Amino acid sequence: MRTAQRVTTSLEPRAARSTLLALQPRCADRCRSKTMVSAGVKLWAAARGNRVVLNSEVWQGHFAEGLVWALSCAAGLNPGKRVLDVDGVDIQIGFPGRSGTMRSPFIEAQVKSCSNPSYVGNSFSYSIPVHNYNDLIGQVGVELATRRYLFLVHTPAVKSEYVISTESSSDFHHAIYWVDIMDHEPIDPETQSWKSVHVPKSNLLTMESLTRLVKGDLVEGRSAE
Repeated sequence: MRTAQRVTTSLEPRAARSTLLALQPRCADRCRSKTMVSAGVKLWAAARGNRVVLNSEVWQGHFAEGLVWALSCAAGLNPGKRVLDVDGVDIQIGFPGRSGTMRSPFIEAQVKSCSNPSYVGNSFSYSIPVHNYNDLIGQVGVELATRRYLFLVHTPAVKSEYVISTESSSDFHHAIYWVDIMDHEPIDPETQSWKSVHVPKSNLLTMESLTRLVKGDLVEGRSAE
């Protein structure tokens, strides 16, 4: 281990960057329009000797996806990721069995995060790039293979408050919300770059509601235009 540390710290910046990028999985993972490759570059830029500090936005997005993953596992569902993210899907969540006549139904979702949300009435107001917005729109069996949702994770602003652990429990903060905008109209990216999406506070993602989404039993929760 000592020899490896000496070799790593003696690399020239370009070689160190290449080494770190080579260690990154060959897949992309958009959250707030970023990829794992670009995240790897940010990690390299923040490296100081043997200490690597996550970019704050990457850290928040990483935690957000982990929270969705943990909720899926707690619900007895089967979360997974594509090798390549080329159309705005951060996570796929499947039901391990039959639901009615359907075998192993699954959904896809974009995962976004915010620590200082804006509100419109009883909904979060969250802006996403138009290309991400358009990725969530379509008809199952025509443009899309399965239902697709936006998951918005409200996180603490302070990273140390992501998980509060005691002898009796580990509490993850704060919560996940969902919205379906599949029936919205696509936007021409040449005329608009960002689009605000309203995510109802009542659309709290729980083990029960997530399971119902995956099985196709929950259809309420669409966003207003």
